[in-house]
Amino acid sequence: MINPKVDTFIEENNMTFLYLLLANLETQRLNNLPRTLKDKFDKKLTEVALEHVATGVIPDYIIEDEDDIDLDME
Repeated sequence: MINPKVDTFIEENNMTFLYLLLANLETQRLNNLPRTLKDKFDKKLTEVALEHVATGVIPDYIIEDEDDIDLDME
C-alpha cells in the first residue's frame, strides 16, 4: 500500500519517527521474552532493540533457545 501522506511525512522527518517507532516495538517484543533469555543480554533492552532496528536483523530468541534445549537433550 502506497500512501503519499505517510511517504511525505517519513521523508520530511528523515525517517527518525519510523526508526524510533520500530525500536519501541522491538523493545516491547524483547521485554516479553522469558527472564532467562533477557538475562543473557549484555546490554540494556533498549540498546539491544535500537541495534536490532539499525542493523535490520531481528533474531528470534525463542527458537534459538529451543535449539539449545534440543542439543542438551541429545
